Amino acid sequence: MSTSPTPQWLPLESNPSILNPFIHRLGCPTSHEFTDVWGLDPDLLAMLPGPCVAMCLLYPSDTISGVRRGELRENKKDVEEPKLFFTQQHDACGNACGTIACIHSVINAAQNGSFSLDSSSVLSKFQKDTSSLPAFERGQKLVECTDLHSASNSTAQSGETEGAGTNDNQNQHFISFVLLKNHIYELDGRTLDSNGKAFPVDHGETSAESFAVDVGKIIKDDFMARDPTSIHFNITALCKIE
Repeated sequence: MSTSPTPQWLPLESNPSILNPFIHRLGCPTSHEFTDVWGLDPDLLAMLPGPCVAMCLLYPSDTISGVRRGELRENKKDVEEPKLFFTQQHDACGNACGTIACIHSVINAAQNGSFSLDSSSVLSKFQKDTSSLPAFERGQKLVECTDLHSASNSTAQSGETEGAGTNDNQNQHFISFVLLKNHIYELDGRTLDSNGKAFPVDHGETSAESFAVDVGKIIKDDFMARDPTSIHFNITALCKIE
């Protein structure tokens, strides 16, 4: 894996047609893909193909992130799950939150036994090279990873909406929710403690069958309820399709 200081990372679109070639290029098998989530009612979530192994949320950051991250910081509890793969998003990564959400989703799904990463892939190599590092240092390695940076920026430039391929993130932020050992973990590399270190959030127990519904409730109650008139929410689910 080649590493050296890199320029800013460009924002990814929350669009399965953009994200799926990206995660497959990184080493996720084609048996799993992101699919749009059209609603958070249990009946709609039940229509997702196959088991849902992770969910990504794109939300309006300027109205939600500041207050919510402060609340999480005040109520921070240590997460002691050695298999959880989590990385900090440093400022030098620019608009890499979509890339990081994909990394969190794919690696943790593999850690949970949903599939195996291609052992020769850039993501598998990054995981192995940083497996012993804490989130802060892992994030520093991500800044330097030119292979991931190149794959991410070429994906961003293939986007379909206005601003694709530029640094315009439209004040939106990507995070992921992953299923690991029957717990829901919220992974946001920009949720920092008082020492400037990113930390994951354990939302408690779930099951493979109820994961999507339980995450949907978190999104409705703790994100959408904070900005109920916004149209700038988008959700994708990483699911088994074969």
